[in-house]
Amino acid sequence: MKTSLQTKIKQKEEELKDLQEIRSYTGVLTEQLEQIEKKLDELAGGAESVALVLSSWQNIMSSVSLASLGVLNYAKKDYELGCPLPEPLVRINLHKDNENLPTTESDP
Repeated sequence: MKTSLQTKIKQKEEELKDLQEIRSYTGVLTEQLEQIEKKLDELAGGAESVALVLSSWQNIMSSVSLASLGVLNYAKKDYELGCPLPEPLVRINLHKDNENLPTTESDP
């Protein structure tokens, strides 16, 4: 009877040791998952920036294409004088922002 009780105690001690080991591994795993979460948040922010740049890329390419089409309007004699430049691109602000516009009136 005493040996069976000692055997059970020994089994329970081994189970306790295994559970403590699992608990320590769980803590390490939790820390690693938190680090992965932080890195994924950083990647998400970077992906948003890339998406913003790529969303405007079509407009950029259209503008460059329009500017290069202006070169087609030149005659052969224009090339004899030198290489003609494409039409200049001008950015026009469509929103009325009176705060940023310079005033020509003098203050009384």
